[in-house]
Amino acid sequence: MNQTGTKSKKGLLQLIKNAFAGLSQCEEIDLKESYHLHGTKVKVPIHCYPLQINLPPDGKALHLYPESLTNAIDNSCNSNSFIVFDPETYYKQISGFFRVGDGEKLVIGSQDKERQRTFLNMQPKFSDYVFSITNEDGNLIFRDYSPKAGSCMSPLLKDKKMMRVATWRRKKLKRIAKLFNGEIAALQKDRALNLIQDVNRIMENEAFREKDMAGNPGGVVRLPDDMAPFIIGDLHGKVDNLLVILSQNGFLEAMELGKACLVILGDAVHSEEEGRFHEMDSSILIMDIIFRLKQQFPQQVFYLRGNHDGFSDEIAKGGVAQGLLWKKALNKIRGKEYRKEMERFYDLLPYVAYSGQMVCCHAAPPTSKTKPEILVNIKSNPGLIKELCQNRLQKPNRPGGYTKGDIKRFRKLFNLSADVPVIVGHTPITLDNTLWSNVGDIENHYVVYGGYDQWIGVMVRLGDKMFPLNYPVEPLLDYINSLAE
Repeated sequence: MNQTGTKSKKGLLQLIKNAFAGLSQCEEIDLKESYHLHGTKVKVPIHCYPLQINLPPDGKALHLYPESLTNAIDNSCNSNSFIVFDPETYYKQISGFFRVGDGEKLVIGSQDKERQRTFLNMQPKFSDYVFSITNEDGNLIFRDYSPKAGSCMSPLLKDKKMMRVATWRRKKLKRIAKLFNGEIAALQKDRALNLIQDVNRIMENEAFREKDMAGNPGGVVRLPDDMAPFIIGDLHGKVDNLLVILSQNGFLEAMELGKACLVILGDAVHSEEEGRFHEMDSSILIMDIIFRLKQQFPQQVFYLRGNHDGFSDEIAKGGVAQGLLWKKALNKIRGKEYRKEMERFYDLLPYVAYSGQMVCCHAAPPTSKTKPEILVNIKSNPGLIKELCQNRLQKPNRPGGYTKGDIKRFRKLFNLSADVPVIVGHTPITLDNTLWSNVGDIENHYVVYGGYDQWIGVMVRLGDKMFPLNYPVEPLLDYINSLAE
């Protein structure tokens, strides 16, 4: 028997007993004792164990777990953040959660009730103040606002419960390793050519796209309303960011079941890190991954064209002609035939995707007058392509940028209501984030950017609405490859 582990558990139990001393007992969960809070608050030192919280009036159960990162996925937590979720749905489907980071507070009842109903499956009507969790100075502070009914808290100290989130995540990482046949790496030349040719055959008749007048796939993807989209922005060679999304939540499983689809808002290539603008290896690898996903899930993976998706000499960053370097790298490493297939892929890409719950494109809604049929036949309208792929929000130094009125008209093109999110990438609002809401003071307008090295944001449909989620970026590539060894 592991004496250290036994002593540790006894120590944790004693800490909890001391913290909740004098409080009455309630339903037993994993311990011989559980504790009620009746309109009071307690402080508990942060430890790497989860809790179950039962809320009044019906005992609704929520779980609070440490947000462990990959390099501690088997043993301990290495983060001061905690996540709060409904255990009945969290492990079974795409679902929401709340993060309580260092210095943050979550009040169940007063903060964004619609989101709490959706993420935590709360009753249609619940009190303004039910329960709060504060992460402060190395302590978790719990407060109950219901002196009559009270809340019940129970530590989950059995190994199966303690490690449930970590075990669940590890299974996902193994699933990804299996999906990529044990190794995620740049493909050999011949295999890469066969892959992109197969993908282009899929693209020629891509699902959910009306043909243009020339009989080619049109510029618009109309996603089925029974398929939940999850949308990420410009990855710019950040392989780990893409792998984080694939290994979180129920995204991959829902794709396998045909219930969800991944939409990438273009610009997966070309590093935006200072000193790495010339580097093209990460671009080759991330496109190999995306192509393998498209081959595996032809009706669940969609890539919209961005301004970096091409070989033009106008594609540049910091004075580096990335478009020309991309062309040169593919010619050298993969050969001219492969490079021509990549050009063909770019030519086959759509520019807009929408469903009844959202509409998205790479950079901006059209500023010129247009119609759905014009968007379908967008290849004959280079000016419209430029608007969708290169424009930005209007500012004093950018009078030609898009406005609130353009966002409104974009929705109307597809008969969407005013509360439907318009989602774009292309322009990170700050350098220290990944997802922004109500951009430009335009309600239900979002920018999502996938190239930040600390966080990766995703817009995802939960129920009948789109919500923003974000996840910490982790070094997953080597970790996933090690699982196959």
